[in-house]
Amino acid sequence: MMRSKILFAFLCVIVLLGCEDDKDPVSSKGDIYVTVVENGGYYGVSGPVEGATVFTVPPTLQGVTDEFGTTLIRGIESGSYEIYAEVSGYGAGKAVVNVQADSLDRVNIYIERGVSTGYTPKIEVILPSLPANFSLGENVIFSFNVTDEDSPASDIDVVISSSLDGELHKTNPDVNDNVRFETADLSRGVHTISVSATDADGFIASKTFDLSTLAPGPLTLTSAEVVTSGVELKWEQYGMDDFKRYELLRATGIDAEGTIITSFSTIESTEFVDELPPLVSEVYYYLRIVNTDGHTRNSNKIKVEQPAGKIYYDLPKFAVHHPSEPVVFIYDQFLNKLKAINYETQTEINSVVLQGSIGRFAVGDNGYGLEVYVPNNSGFIHIYNANTFDLVYSINTGLPTECVVTNNKGYIVASVEPSPWWEQPVRTYSRATGINISGNGDFEGDYLRFVPNSNNIVSISRQVSPVDMEYFELDDEGKILKHYDDSYHGDHPLDPNIFRISLNGEFTVTSTYGAVYSATSSMIYKGMIDRGTLTFSDFAFNEEGTIIYAGTSNRKSIQIVKYPELTRSDEILLKGYPKFLFNYGDEIISISKVDMNSENFAIERIKIN
Repeated sequence: MMRSKILFAFLCVIVLLGCEDDKDPVSSKGDIYVTVVENGGYYGVSGPVEGATVFTVPPTLQGVTDEFGTTLIRGIESGSYEIYAEVSGYGAGKAVVNVQADSLDRVNIYIERGVSTGYTPKIEVILPSLPANFSLGENVIFSFNVTDEDSPASDIDVVISSSLDGELHKTNPDVNDNVRFETADLSRGVHTISVSATDADGFIASKTFDLSTLAPGPLTLTSAEVVTSGVELKWEQYGMDDFKRYELLRATGIDAEGTIITSFSTIESTEFVDELPPLVSEVYYYLRIVNTDGHTRNSNKIKVEQPAGKIYYDLPKFAVHHPSEPVVFIYDQFLNKLKAINYETQTEINSVVLQGSIGRFAVGDNGYGLEVYVPNNSGFIHIYNANTFDLVYSINTGLPTECVVTNNKGYIVASVEPSPWWEQPVRTYSRATGINISGNGDFEGDYLRFVPNSNNIVSISRQVSPVDMEYFELDDEGKILKHYDDSYHGDHPLDPNIFRISLNGEFTVTSTYGAVYSATSSMIYKGMIDRGTLTFSDFAFNEEGTIIYAGTSNRKSIQIVKYPELTRSDEILLKGYPKFLFNYGDEIISISKVDMNSENFAIERIKIN
């Protein structure tokens, strides 16, 4: 029995010794766990860096960081290494590590912006442009510039591969450091395209991007032209059977993302007029095709200069429309100039520097051809030929003159500032002789308007509080027969700067609130236009006096108002904020501010019949 136990123990020792002899030798390799972090705001925010290439010097293995900014490099021979992390086109960083056998070393590397290691090749993607969206079977051109500081082009191996189709192409850069490859055989789906470049020292650089073959086919925007009604756009009809809709976009810059302005669900739709382009110096238009899979593709972009018409500088203080031509006369107070602008040709056809501080001017024909009557604070009404802007005559009022009006019957009515103020602040003058014909009124410096097709005038005071309204009856020779003062004396809104009389002479509309009064000697208050939160800047009318076109200062619009109900029934959207409105032919002409706080303006034309 004892001999059996001794024999068993001896055999166990032999077996153990045999096992010890068969054990693997100790490994000489270790692993490195690398964390890459941006130093000072990668993409504007400090944090882990995804997609950084990590490599060692001397060269061993390489890795690419994940979304946590980390990568594990396994099986590196023990020893001391410089370890680098690089983000192509952004920056790089490095650390030093001593790899221990059978150990895991942890290394943190901080990317410094603008730093380059100089070890790895550099890859620049030329084509395809990104985002890379193609339809199935479409020819795709790949083009990359690949350079390395230490290796000639012939010693750099470049491999282009797809996550769906495997290796696509392997080559060396040409004498111009370019790699070009094209194919129409990519399978259907979203490919992750990898481009790797390995130099003579074994350092590797890589680029990856997504390429889709699920996109619609190509689409071409053929034209974008400014027309009277807006910007006319035309494009080629889409030629594939996966059509879902067109989307038309407008962008402020060549690289800016556009805003969808309309869409079409019929494939035959190939043109559109953008009736409300912005009042800017230039915009870009392009189409987006959406296919039945929900994928999209953009067309080419076309630049359109001044899409909403010419932009002028220095918003006028006063403006009057020519009686028979598409011309507006404006007063530029910054340059102290009278200007004439033809808005059909969008050209300034004339201008003249004025004298003194200018009041509200008028245009009329009092037997000497069309003239512009310009009052000033020096006590004159200067008269200019409306076609040439030659100074043809001056009437000496002897008093600061704030406003003139005429009804083309040979005389001019002026609002002056006498001292004392009650001595006939509203006066009439003969155009032929310049002689004062008559005078009346209560308040100096009022703004005046003739009631259309009459000898009667409505005035609103500028220099008294509360603001007051007056009514004057004149004869054909310019003599003031009667004068009436309103009975409200500030009970209802009045504003001399926002003040129009309907074309049929029935009513007056004034103020940002749209207060309406009868245009008669009674000046009866009729109410205010329903406006909500809107404020008004100017008014125009239809011939019958049943519609008020109310321009809004806080919305790009003209509100359609029914009279006498004073309710809004509709609106016309504009490109800018209307400042002055005029009836001309079958159009409303709007001198519109580019934006609410701008001194730049454009002239819009709105058909109303």
